[in-house]
Amino acid sequence: MKKTLLTLMASAVMGFMASLGLSAQDPVEIKAPELVKEKDKFHIYLFIGGSNMTGKVLFPKIDKKIDSRIFILNGDNEWKPSDEAQKFQDKTGDLAIAGPAISFGKFMIQNNKKGLICVGIINCASENSQIKDWAKGGELYNKAVDKVKLAQKIGVLKGIAWHQGEPDAKNTDLKTYEDSTVKLISDLRLELAPEQKIFPLPFVGGKLVSYPYDKDADIFREFNENLEKTYLEIDRHGFVESKGLKVKGNSTLFDNDSMIELGRRYAESMSYLYGLRKTDLNKK
Repeated sequence: MKKTLLTLMASAVMGFMASLGLSAQDPVEIKAPELVKEKDKFHIYLFIGGSNMTGKVLFPKIDKKIDSRIFILNGDNEWKPSDEAQKFQDKTGDLAIAGPAISFGKFMIQNNKKGLICVGIINCASENSQIKDWAKGGELYNKAVDKVKLAQKIGVLKGIAWHQGEPDAKNTDLKTYEDSTVKLISDLRLELAPEQKIFPLPFVGGKLVSYPYDKDADIFREFNENLEKTYLEIDRHGFVESKGLKVKGNSTLFDNDSMIELGRRYAESMSYLYGLRKTDLNKK
């Protein structure tokens, strides 16, 4: 009888955890990095989207003064300082989930003149994901929301960076993509920052590569133009330009230097939304 009762209780707990999107191996908390002493000085950003939000980006040198204050949440839900991740980049997989986020963190710290901060990056982007894969209730959406909610206990969510659309450009109706994007932004804001009604949680998106292939140039150009119009309907948004960025070979993936620049552009847009910059350089 006692064994049966314990089994039922264990099943109930597992069911409750599943409803939260957690598994038995997932922690019920994310601990703050040792360097973080004050919750409001730990600025957290969620990075989501497709392939250009993931991948290892190599930097010419490490600036320990800045890089030691940028933290990446790794697969074990532990904060890894970016200077350590870069130092051992051939021996660790932590950089493989960073994408343009470290570059973003560098410029956010440089742009912030209001006090010493640390930046935490939660990158839940997924390679080759489509917009439908990010719908509320889906695995990718739930994973991102669950991680952020845990991290909000030790830091402050300051914004969301989103870059996605390559798989959808040729396969998804433009109106469907537009509606899905607007709904995703609304769902995430309501879920993660419901108290921010007058000034919604900043959300920054970006254009796809301008001309991936000659045969697809018109398709991507139309997609980007429609995407830009979509963001005009969204309050407190940023929209990053892809002009001048280069890709790897004939792919739709930005090369290393362009990834670094992409991170800078996202930081400029996010900084503008917080009044840290007088102008958004992406709008020039």
